[in-house]
Amino acid sequence: MIKGVLFDLGGVLIDNPAEEMKSYIMNLLDVSPDKLQSLTSPLMPLFQKGMIEEGEFWKRVFSEIPMIDNLPPSIWTEAIKRSYSPRDYMFTLASDLKAHGLKIGILSNTEVPVVNFLSKIDFSIFDVLLYSCLEGTRKPEKEIYLLATKRMGVKAEELIFIDDFEENVQAGIENGMHSILYTSYSHFYKELEKLTRNFPLNNKY
Repeated sequence: MIKGVLFDLGGVLIDNPAEEMKSYIMNLLDVSPDKLQSLTSPLMPLFQKGMIEEGEFWKRVFSEIPMIDNLPPSIWTEAIKRSYSPRDYMFTLASDLKAHGLKIGILSNTEVPVVNFLSKIDFSIFDVLLYSCLEGTRKPEKEIYLLATKRMGVKAEELIFIDDFEENVQAGIENGMHSILYTSYSHFYKELEKLTRNFPLNNKY
């Protein structure tokens, strides 16, 4: 029996902010997409696991490119401010699931500046907020799925996990969760209905 639902944040509950964030940072630093990718990709696992702070992140980046004048206090905060776009229909669906007695939570790979930004938004409908940068582990690592199950207070086989990255979904399956790859709302909803037959949901979100 399903007792809980875990939502990814970017690409599921909100529009994936990655491209807009990259565009803002790329223009701010005056670097090409490939250059930005080469500079930041090796650092993202550390940043998303809280192993380095934003200051250290940019210190390492600027060791490879010229320093830019008049930067904002937090480049990452400015980037997420410009990129945050909630999908109201997904939040409504989450509320509907909770109204049917299910626990609902967020399981997100994210960074401390984003968490600070999100803390000013009302996420009180969620029973659990699990952010990789505060836990020292991230998807698709096994540890974060075990932690999510523990925090939700249900067995893995009683959880539905929704994510827009296939490797994260596969890891959810490997850790015993019912996992749905979010590619579109219509596909996602059909898969959700198969798993929540005991909960009559309203599809008019």
